[in-house]
Amino acid sequence: MLSPASNANTQATAVILGGTGELGFHVSTIFLTEYRSAFPTVRITTRDTASSKAKELAAKGAQVVSFGESWDIVLSGADVVVNVLPTPVVQGFNQELVAALLKNGVKVYFPPSFGGDYRVTDFPGFELAEWSMKRAVEEETRALAEGKIKVISLMNGGFLSWLLRPDRTIGVDVANNTFTCFDPPSARLAVTDLADIGRAVAQLSVLGLDPKAGSTVPDVVRIAGQNVSMEDVRDAVARVKGVAPGRIISLGDPAPAKKALREDYPDSQHRLLDYLRVAIAEGQLEISENENELVNPGQTLWKWKTIDDELRGIQ
Repeated sequence: MLSPASNANTQATAVILGGTGELGFHVSTIFLTEYRSAFPTVRITTRDTASSKAKELAAKGAQVVSFGESWDIVLSGADVVVNVLPTPVVQGFNQELVAALLKNGVKVYFPPSFGGDYRVTDFPGFELAEWSMKRAVEEETRALAEGKIKVISLMNGGFLSWLLRPDRTIGVDVANNTFTCFDPPSARLAVTDLADIGRAVAQLSVLGLDPKAGSTVPDVVRIAGQNVSMEDVRDAVARVKGVAPGRIISLGDPAPAKKALREDYPDSQHRLLDYLRVAIAEGQLEISENENELVNPGQTLWKWKTIDDELRGIQ
């Protein structure tokens, strides 16, 4: 892996809000290890400073700060701030946070935009609540920042590990070699490994802080470790586990399910799995057009983790 220090002489302070969460822990770890030369000071916030994850990050050199501390303490000297807190939490204090970012001279800020590209989802008037909240927070942040902070919204599709986890899955049952989806099973979904998202955030931070390279970073950056269909997932399971290709269970046309989401709204607005399955079938969550080459040109900084890699790790 190429050191980020070879790309820029960055010596900066990074603050990760929600640094012990599922994604936040991976982002924090990447800053503290692979990108430590560029970010000698890494500060994280957490609700429980005595948790095992907080202690692990502290052992790696993180400054661990309670989420309840004042913004001036949390953001003191910060050059980059990465917000990995849940969007509903951020909505409650976003105006106060952006004011504190401006007051403390933060240069680069990542709002909690991680996940699919909510700008292109197509559920007019009956959108998933999470997507509506992310859009509202991003728009408010940009309006309040008035161009004085480089705001980078990073969209990565789904989390690769969630694709295969029984408690998170969209229809993948590795243990029983069965795969459930709406038609067509060839529709693709962007997925990115949690650590690779952390690497993308860190590398974009380096680029964003550079006076010359910063202008090449768009306001919205889309990445995809891999775009995979249910057919691709089935074939990967067969390939890695050495079994016959499993059965794909078709749920048929997604149109009736989409109609039900519309008719049941607003009660339906938190039915994440239903929205995701429809959105995948309609091609809304594929990220083939992306900024992978900006973030990781020719995979020279790291190799994107694939579904085959993930499967090998859970065998």
